[in-house]
Amino acid sequence: MTTEHDFFGALETDADGAIYWSETVEVGDQAVDVSVSSPGGQTVTLEGLDTAAGFVSSLDGLDLRAREAMLSDVDNRNSDVTSFIESTVEEAGDDLLEMLVDRSGDNDVDIIRSLQLVRVSISPHQTGESAPFAAFEFAFDPDNSDLALVVSLSNRGESVGIELLE
Repeated sequence: MTTEHDFFGALETDADGAIYWSETVEVGDQAVDVSVSSPGGQTVTLEGLDTAAGFVSSLDGLDLRAREAMLSDVDNRNSDVTSFIESTVEEAGDDLLEMLVDRSGDNDVDIIRSLQLVRVSISPHQTGESAPFAAFEFAFDPDNSDLALVVSLSNRGESVGIELLE
C-alpha cells in the first residue's frame, strides 16, 4: 500500500503498515540525515504527516530550540547535558579550544554552540503533547566520539526530554 503526501510524495508501507522516508537535508552549513518513520500497527494521520513536513521545512529554527533546551539544563549538575559536556571536555583534552566554533569564555555554552546536528528522526504517529515527535541527535566530534545528545521535541516543537547516548 502507498500513502500519498504533498511534501513526501509516495510513502510506501510494508505489510504491517510501517512507513519510512529519508533524505539528507542542508541545515545551516551541514548535511543532516532526516528520517520519518512509523512502525506497523501505528496510526499515521494526514495531520501527523503535515506536521512532520513542517518540521523538515523548519529544521534551522527547531535546531535552535533544541540547543536552547540543552542550555536550560546546563545549570542542573545531574543532567545528561552536564554529563555530556564533562565527557566532551575530558575526551577533547587540550584540543577543546581549537574545536570550538565560538569562544565566549563559557565552555558549556561554547560546546553546545559547537555541536553538530547529525540526525533528525521524526515519528508522525507520536502526536500527543508530551510525546517525542522528533529526536534531534547532536555530537561534538562525530568522527572521533560515540558521545551524542538527543533532544526530543513534541509536535509543537517543545522539549520533552534530553538523553545522553554513549
